[in-house]
Amino acid sequence: MFKKLRNRLLILNMTIISVVMLTAFIVIYSITYTNIQKENLSKLESIPRLPQIALIADNYEPLTNNSDPKVLVRIPIDYSLSFAVLVNEEGQLIDALSYIDLPNEMYAKIAEKIWSMEKEDGTINFEDRKWQYRISSYKRVVQKTTEQQKIYGDGLYEIIFLDITDSSRTLTQLLITFVIVGTIMLGIIFIISLYFANRGIRPIEENWKKQKQFVADASHELKTPLAIISANADALLANGEETINSQMKWINYIKSETTRMGKLVKDMLYLANVEDTYNDQSTFNVSSIIIDVIASMEAVIFEKGLHLTQTVASDIYAKGDGEKLKQAVLILLDNAVKYTNDYGYIDIVLKRSRNHIIFSVENTGKEIPSEKLSRIFDRFYRCDPSRSHDTGAGGYGLGLSIAKAIIERSGGKIYVESTSDRTVFTFELKTS
Repeated sequence: MFKKLRNRLLILNMTIISVVMLTAFIVIYSITYTNIQKENLSKLESIPRLPQIALIADNYEPLTNNSDPKVLVRIPIDYSLSFAVLVNEEGQLIDALSYIDLPNEMYAKIAEKIWSMEKEDGTINFEDRKWQYRISSYKRVVQKTTEQQKIYGDGLYEIIFLDITDSSRTLTQLLITFVIVGTIMLGIIFIISLYFANRGIRPIEENWKKQKQFVADASHELKTPLAIISANADALLANGEETINSQMKWINYIKSETTRMGKLVKDMLYLANVEDTYNDQSTFNVSSIIIDVIASMEAVIFEKGLHLTQTVASDIYAKGDGEKLKQAVLILLDNAVKYTNDYGYIDIVLKRSRNHIIFSVENTGKEIPSEKLSRIFDRFYRCDPSRSHDTGAGGYGLGLSIAKAIIERSGGKIYVESTSDRTVFTFELKTS
């Protein structure tokens, strides 16, 4: 289930990123392509044309390699890699204006090929280069040698060529760069997305496992008293002719297990309510709460023969739910009383550190193994299974879970440290 969720998140993330990257590349490429095309068009239009005044004979003849040009006037052009040719209606070369060292047959072949394409403008490849061309009508002015008579005639066409090899290569290199960079970036993003997808669903997976474990533990805890109740009920039914007083033993067993189940259900409901957001955010005196909890536990501590020391700073205030914090302190102190060795010591400290409140309960006793410290606040977890049904807040392994939920909902943190003969539970809160 979680693998499918991770894959869906990964696919969604990669799809969104791919669309954004593709859109960005298309926009950049389109802008670059448009600018280069405009620049090439501007160069093409600025190329000097063939001269319009020519000393010619009355009839035009196609230009050959051995014939003299009919257009005698030549003018230089601004672009070395550009040229112009003059053709008749059949696409035959009449004249060429160029600084490129090519024979007339090559110009004639190029002109014939362009003419056969029947397109006024476009691109063509020859001499391992790419050229952009445009065909336009050539209006000629003929001046005869014998008289000053101007004749305007049609039937000739001018073809202008511009070398666009470099700009074409630029676009090709840009496209190749986009493909390479895009592929590398998608690969890197995939690895990063996979990492964060796994990291993102890990808390969900852990919570799901904890939820399943919680249901399993709760079912296990309820199964034992239910079995006892069922067995005692069967005993009552088997002795139906007996009086209630004679069956009081079985009834007491049922009542005892019912009380245990009620306490378990109460603790579970309390834990669920604690994990909700607090509505009560009033300011309360933490010092007074600590003193009240200690006073309520002094009799139990004295009865067990334990030694209690306390260092409680006065008039320390915090903002939150005072009653729930009192419950957390009671759980920690009760836990210390349960696990302190005979005639051991319990030390309680409440102090202020800058803008934080630090409360700690230290007790002597058996060390908590390091592998168990990480699970000490888990629901239904008990370091000593043999004491699983001790009376008190933590009899079912929910007490420390409740304390942790209370402290964290109050914006604080709680942690535990254990050495060979001492264990310290500490929580920190912000002062009001």
